[in-house]
Amino acid sequence: MNVLHKDITKRIYKDAKDVWLMQVATSTDNQPWIANVFFVLDTKMNFYWLSVPYRRHSRELSHNNKAAIAVAIKTTKPVIGLQAEGTVEIVNDIVLIEKILPEYSKKYKQGKEFIALAKKGKNKHMVYKFTPELLQLFDEANYTSEQNPITLFFEE
Repeated sequence: MNVLHKDITKRIYKDAKDVWLMQVATSTDNQPWIANVFFVLDTKMNFYWLSVPYRRHSRELSHNNKAAIAVAIKTTKPVIGLQAEGTVEIVNDIVLIEKILPEYSKKYKQGKEFIALAKKGKNKHMVYKFTPELLQLFDEANYTSEQNPITLFFEE
């Protein structure tokens, strides 16, 4: 990861970590769908949310794990937002769940029982992880119109 890439991801993390809603776009059989989800992110730009498997976006992700996300960081002028495309997976790693869920619980004041239920295999919600392949930041507050959007590519 180059220095510019690292600086931009630090800015995104700082600005987006307190935003409550993210839009997740899915598609099955050439029919798009979008859903609002509560989320947390890590410093590597992975985005996590909880959902039950029977929700439409969850069902569609089980057939096609390609998705897009959008986060409106600042909705008044000058605007800041991001869009990304990537893949989604269900997180089964209890160590990762134990790392992510306390942050989620603190942010949204819910989900405190999730880890205990997950260890017992009794949680109806799953943890979903979006890993970006391409991310575009639109940041009118910190960059000129000629610099926007800033595109970041992520490698596995």
